[in-house]
Order: sequence, then C-alpha cells, then structure tokens
Amino acid sequence: MSNPRKMSFRLCALAAVLLLLGTVVFGMPAPARADGEAAESGIAESILGGGPTIGAKSAIVMEVGSGAVLYAKDAASPHVPMSLTKLMTALLAFENLTMNDSVSFSYRSIHSIGSKVTRIGLVENERLSVLDALYGMLVASSDEAAYALGEKMGNGRISNFIAMMNERMKALGGINTTFDSATGTGGTKQTSCAYDLGLIACEVMRFPTFARMAGSKWYEIPATNLKEKRMLAQTHQFIRQTKTYQYAVAGKSGGVSASGEYSLCTYAERDGMRVVAIVLDASGNDRAYDDTVTILNYAFENYKVHSMRSIESTVNDNYTGLFDECPMFDDGSGELIYIDRNSSVVLPHGADPSTLTKSIRYEIPSEYVHGENVIGHAIYLYQGRRVGNAAIVFNNPEYPMSQKEFEEVWPYFLIPPNMLVSQGGSGVVIDNSYLTANLTPAPTPDPSLPTPTLIPPSPVPDSSLVITAPEEPEKGFLGSLSVRTKALLLGGGIFLVTFVPCIILIFVVLPRRARRRNRYTKRL
Repeated sequence: MSNPRKMSFRLCALAAVLLLLGTVVFGMPAPARADGEAAESGIAESILGGGPTIGAKSAIVMEVGSGAVLYAKDAASPHVPMSLTKLMTALLAFENLTMNDSVSFSYRSIHSIGSKVTRIGLVENERLSVLDALYGMLVASSDEAAYALGEKMGNGRISNFIAMMNERMKALGGINTTFDSATGTGGTKQTSCAYDLGLIACEVMRFPTFARMAGSKWYEIPATNLKEKRMLAQTHQFIRQTKTYQYAVAGKSGGVSASGEYSLCTYAERDGMRVVAIVLDASGNDRAYDDTVTILNYAFENYKVHSMRSIESTVNDNYTGLFDECPMFDDGSGELIYIDRNSSVVLPHGADPSTLTKSIRYEIPSEYVHGENVIGHAIYLYQGRRVGNAAIVFNNPEYPMSQKEFEEVWPYFLIPPNMLVSQGGSGVVIDNSYLTANLTPAPTPDPSLPTPTLIPPSPVPDSSLVITAPEEPEKGFLGSLSVRTKALLLGGGIFLVTFVPCIILIFVVLPRRARRRNRYTKRL
C-alpha cells in the first residue's frame, strides 16, 4: 500500500505544478488588439495631456462636433453618474419617439423611483406629451418623467429600456459603463465614466430640440388631463443664472451622490467652438461649478476649431487615388461625392493642419436613398489623437437609379477598400487592374453622357495621408476566431501538453523508481 505521506507529497506537488502552469498560461496579459485601437485608458486621454489641477475626482472636456478630448482627468475610471444618466434617456427618446407622442404615468413611474429623488408633482395616470416629459426631465431633472419615458420605450418594461441603454452605450464606443436605471437616482448601483458620459453628451447635442431644452431657464408644462399648468425651473445654475459663466449655453445637473459629491454636465461655446465638460464627484456644489469653469477656460485657451472647408477643399483634390471622376454620376449639378462640410477639426493653437493624418473607413449602406447617403468616414488624427470625424457623403440626385445600377458603376468612382495598399505612410498605391475584366456599364446608360472610363490613379503625394487596408479574413479552421480566443486555445493546449506529462511523472514514473529503489535496498 502506498505511504500516505508520500501520496500527500505527490498531491501537493501536483497542485503546485497546476498553480504554476495556470498562472503562466492563463495569467498572461491579453494579446494586443487586432484592430490597433488604443487601450481604454488611452482613448480617454487629451490631445495635449496635462492641464489644470481640479478637485473633482474625474473630468473631461470634449469638442462636441468631433468628440476630440481636450482635457481629461481619470476620465476612464468608474463613478456613479447620478442624474447625468438622464442624458442617455434623452438620447434614446430623441432617437425613438416623436415629440407629439403621449406619455402615460404608471404606478411604477410614480412610486418605484425612490424617495430621495427629484419630482415635479406628476401623478398616476397623468398624461404628458413626450416634448413636455423631456422638458420636465432636462430642465427640472424629473425622475418621474425619466422613468415614464423609459417605460414607454421599453414597451411597458423598464428592463427592456435598460437593455437599450447598454446597447446604445456600446454602439457609441463606451468603455466603462453599466446602466441599470433610467433615472440614475433612487439607490441605483450603476457606474459610468467621464469619457462615456461625454460621448453621450456629444451625440445628444446633434438634436436641436435637446439644445433648446438643456438651455432653457424656465419651462411651463401646459395643463394636463389631471393637473393645472405648472412652471419648471432649471436645475443647472449656469443656465438658471444663479451662477455666472458667460460661455455656458446648456447643461444638465448631475445632483449629489449618497456620499455628498456633486456631478455636472455643461455645454459652452466660444469663438465658434462648442465643447462639453463632464465633472464627476466634486466635493461640493460650488467646487463642481468652479472646476467646470477651470477646465472649460483651459480648453478655450489652448484649442481652436477648424471648419472642414478649411481642412479639405474638394474631395478629388485632396484624396487623389481614392475618388475618381465618373461621368455616369455627373448630372451637371456639381460634386456628388464629398466630405461633410459641416464637420470640424480641433487643433491646439499654433498646430499646422497639414500635419494631420487621415484614415478612411467605408460603411457602405445596403440601400441608397435620394439625397445624401453616408458611405464612410474620414477620421483625422493629430499626434495619434482623434481630432475630427467627417462623413463621406454620396449625394444621390433626384433621378432614378436602382440599387443594381449603383453596384454596377460603384467601382468607377470609388475604389473598394480592399484595393488600398498602405505604403508605410508615404502614400497610397491602388491597383484597380482587376476591375477591368469584371466591370460592365449600366444596362441602360444615358446616351447623352460619355462612356465611363477608369482614370489611372497616381500615388498620393501628401505623406500625411495614411490609409490602412482592412486585413483579409484568415482562412482555415481558426480563421473566424478572435485573437483572444486563439490565445486561450493556444494556452489551453500548452496547459494540457504540460499537464499530462506531469501526471505521468508524479503518479507513474516516480512511484516506479521508488519501488525499484526499495527492492534494491531490501536485497542489500
């Protein structure tokens, strides 16, 4: 019979080996991201770095049009967003509801939101328009209105709406947010970060009605089915003008957390540059506003916004080799493919716009409508930081063109992404020879237009234009798996290959050698 002490020793040795192997294999740092994007902490860092010292635990300033980060302090760290959660509720309402829709207040929207919340006197079975409910939520920070709007968008179930919130946050590129409430108050344990709240604040500002609501000092809700009209007062002190900051144009108060810390969202505009500041966990109401002024002034004093017209004159002049003239798309009205002129680029004062690098991302729609169709984006980088994001627009003129016709002439005026070959930053070489054999003219071309021809593209002389072609998908059994999955499979393989010999060594080889040694000892 085996010696119990020896068996215990073997089991301890096996456990030690397993612990060591597990640490080495599964404790390895995650592989680098295949898409080359920055790590989460890098995404939330400012263009210049540094900046003023403030008391708030976390803060960020972003240019609204581009999403460029102009100032950041621990902007990726998690905090309780409190009433700034309502920015996401507002964004989803603008995206999914119409202002004339009716909102009915259920028992839950009145009685399930907690006691330490902001109310505007709404009662069960009262009905408001979506417009009035949003004013109640954004001007007076009404929790009843936020809950009822969430219920409406969730088809009567707030859990459905919370799922919508988290999905939308993911689509925006959020890095550290988990929503579990439409209001952000009433004991919720959800967390977010300054960067993610800044993303929401930039996105919702695309809606002019939001800007008007968040910039209103007062609002009167008309009489409803159950109550007389009521007047609402703005809770953001810069907008209410109980505190003064001359550049403030809109905002949302975040309220005070259970630990007594304040949060704030403030939009400001100066010299044509509109920015948003998010301040989280400031030690007191006054400190939240003081910190906001400090970082907004820093942004205005150190950055300048450039219109897209000053950055890009015409697409074909600045993207030689990417966009080619196509007579089949020329109806005589001018450019049909262009960079969105309403976009902007933010640069530090004194920075040379010619030092920008640009990357192109194609997002080809499955269907095209008459008018403007976004077919991709140009992303502008300054010293590795995003400073602008402009849509590439195809303006489909008001004459019939079917989806089939569009696909047949597509390669004539926009080279497909897989034909872009990076030349290490020295330009772009495009090989479109393979297109010639596969292209056919539209079945019923307009005889008044010249026959389309492929214009041989020349390399882009501007060394600042760096365009990276998407990698071809790997083929084979593991081709569709992510890098992390492959790493785990590899680690598991290494673990098993090493584990099995250890088992054999500890439980087979070593005992046999011991038995032989014992027999030899007995003979002696």
